[in-house]
Amino acid sequence: MIPFSHVTRVNDTSVRYTIVLDEDSANNIQRDSADRPLNEIGLFMKNPQGRSSDASLLIAYRKFSDITKASDFALVFRWTINF
Repeated sequence: MIPFSHVTRVNDTSVRYTIVLDEDSANNIQRDSADRPLNEIGLFMKNPQGRSSDASLLIAYRKFSDITKASDFALVFRWTINF
């Protein structure tokens, strides 16, 4: 969940979402005894079509070069969605 304080209305047709992986998040992610880098991120919206049953929808996706996350730094992702 993105805190409401990290959602900014830019103008009448745009909203900016800020996703923060702080110094304590996503460090040393392991699978099969090996560290795995981060190399993609997605933004899901909960039930944007107002269906009777909740259905999340992937509204943004980005692949990027491998980053091995450590406690030495935070990662900040900013997405601006235009409607």
